[in-house]
Amino acid sequence: MTTRIFFKLILTLAGLLAITAIGVQYLVTRVTERSYMEELRRGLESQARIADLSLRDSPPGTVNRTVRDIAIRAGVRVTLIREDGSVVADTDADPSTMENHATRPEFALALDGAAGSNIRLSSTLGKEFLYVAIPSSEGGALRLALPVPEIDARTRDIRSKVVQTALLALIPTIFLAAWLSRRVSSQVSEIIRFARDLAQGNFEGRRPSLAGGELGELSRTLESTAHQLRSTFEQVRQERSRFETAVNGIGEGVLVIGRDKTTILSNPAMGNMFPSEPCSVGARLDSWSRAKIRDLFEDVFEHGEWRSVDLATNEPVHRAWKVSCAPITDPSGGVQAAVAVFHDITEIEMVDRMRRDFVINVSHELRTPLTAIQGYTETLLDGAIDEPKNNRRFLRIIRQNSERLSQLTSDLMALSQIEVRAREFTFLPYKVADLLSEAADALHTVTEKKNIQIILEPVEEGLQVDCDSEAIHQVLLNLTDNATKYTSEGGTINLGAFASDDEVCFFVRDTGIGIPPAHISRLFERFYRVDKARSRAVGGTGLGLAIVKHLVLAHNGQVRVESEVCKGSTFYFQIPVTAAREPAALNQTMLF
Repeated sequence: MTTRIFFKLILTLAGLLAITAIGVQYLVTRVTERSYMEELRRGLESQARIADLSLRDSPPGTVNRTVRDIAIRAGVRVTLIREDGSVVADTDADPSTMENHATRPEFALALDGAAGSNIRLSSTLGKEFLYVAIPSSEGGALRLALPVPEIDARTRDIRSKVVQTALLALIPTIFLAAWLSRRVSSQVSEIIRFARDLAQGNFEGRRPSLAGGELGELSRTLESTAHQLRSTFEQVRQERSRFETAVNGIGEGVLVIGRDKTTILSNPAMGNMFPSEPCSVGARLDSWSRAKIRDLFEDVFEHGEWRSVDLATNEPVHRAWKVSCAPITDPSGGVQAAVAVFHDITEIEMVDRMRRDFVINVSHELRTPLTAIQGYTETLLDGAIDEPKNNRRFLRIIRQNSERLSQLTSDLMALSQIEVRAREFTFLPYKVADLLSEAADALHTVTEKKNIQIILEPVEEGLQVDCDSEAIHQVLLNLTDNATKYTSEGGTINLGAFASDDEVCFFVRDTGIGIPPAHISRLFERFYRVDKARSRAVGGTGLGLAIVKHLVLAHNGQVRVESEVCKGSTFYFQIPVTAAREPAALNQTMLF
């Protein structure tokens, strides 16, 4: 870098010096030549006046000899003419053969009484001369001439000396220019290196050590610029980091497509939502297999307005999205890119569907006992109350349906309290064995009627768990009651618990009819029944297992079931040994 700059500077300076030297040499030579010619003309004029004095003092008849003597001493050509222009004497030609010279420019001026000069080709000798003529004291004019080739020889000698002098002056100037070029090139190279570091994002590069001058000022300006760029770059980096963290952290998918239909930005959620689609940066929009997404971006690019579309898939499971797409414009209003946000509405749709089903199920569950109560009440009012055979039977049916309504509303209230967190939970340490024993004792009468044996499995001595005892009692009661309803006479129900890492896992195992695998995934939904007719026959509301699920979730726990048809089922629920003092928040999908 330094060498290249040095050579550029030295060549530039050398060229400028050469041009300057040539210009100076040309001007000096011209001025010198003019001065020399003027001096030569004046010299010839002085010699002509001296020669005129010699001619005036010469004896009569010796004019030609005197003229030749003057020419020899002065080294010039001498010509003498009369007033009419005829040549009297000439040192280089025969006067008798020479034409009249009255019209020659120098003689014309001399005959008018003034000194005259001219440079021209001699028609007599065929040579170019410098002519100087003066008026003669004897009348006529006297002219001295010097051949131009001799003048040119002297001029070339002067020019040569001028050139030599210029070259002698140019040599040290070139060395000085080389030194300056080396110094400046080194400084400029440092500045360029520093500027290149800045352009590459290296703001910690070594600053050029320049003290003063314009380059020093430039160096300090670049250093100030580096500090500002470092600060700005750090701010941009932090903003970009925050932006990427925010985009990558949100659950919605974000996809930004440029005007050239390539992906500019895609967050991890996009890859999770669409693992088979090209979501990586640089991927082409036309590579998407979903035509709705391609058409959505094309529409936004064409019209420059916000658009949205619903998208759904069933592979491998059902998922639904609300896709909103908006243009990204430049200051002039042109669409440079488009950003789409993929809102996963699968759970929202599921919740809406479950709520609709819930309303339908509640209406159905309420309508059946209410219809029975209304019908039997009307029958009694129509006269059946006086019939000993039917009145008591009808009243028992009314009471059974009233009890069913009461149980149904009680279960609904329990679920609602959990959902809106209106039920207060008190977490205290309890012995696991005591919790199991209390649940078994509560259902002893019911199981004894069906000749079902409840077996308490051995529990680790001293095993405790933090829980709300009423909630866990209700969970165990619901599971044990459910097992009693679906276990035939002579069967067994096992209650137990064991420690698992930082949790306690409770279980209720029966030898009942079992549950088909197709029903297990929906077993804890509200009003879901495997066998609706049997469930109503044994007095179930369809809410018991839903209550179990929500109470366990409120303890930050989990519930599951293992079952085999005709062999029985085992319900497990596990809760942390040390529970949080606040019940866990339930999301919408947990509530159904």
